[in-house]
Amino acid sequence: MNNILKISALSVMVLATVACSGTPTKGDKMLSHSANAKEVGKMWNQGNKLIEKGEKLQAKGQSQIDDGKDHIKKGRSLVDDGEDKVTKGQKLVKKGQLLLEKSEAQYNEHFPGESL
Repeated sequence: MNNILKISALSVMVLATVACSGTPTKGDKMLSHSANAKEVGKMWNQGNKLIEKGEKLQAKGQSQIDDGKDHIKKGRSLVDDGEDKVTKGQKLVKKGQLLLEKSEAQYNEHFPGESL
């Protein structure tokens, strides 16, 4: 009879284990959550790396914008200076041409028979 009780108890335990095998244990749930948490953690790390990369890129871009604006400002100043010099140069050329014409006219008055 002892054997019958042992076999019956063993059968009940096997049946209970088989019946419970469809329901995940706490350990199964923990493993499942840890696998999901690992994926979520990977996604977060990837997102964080993209943010860091993006922030560095933004800082570099802003620096280039600032440098470009400085270059534009200097360029405009150079253009303005250049235009002023061209205008002054044109005035000097006109003044010089008038002086040449005037000096040639005076030369011709003072020395009518001689050519230049």
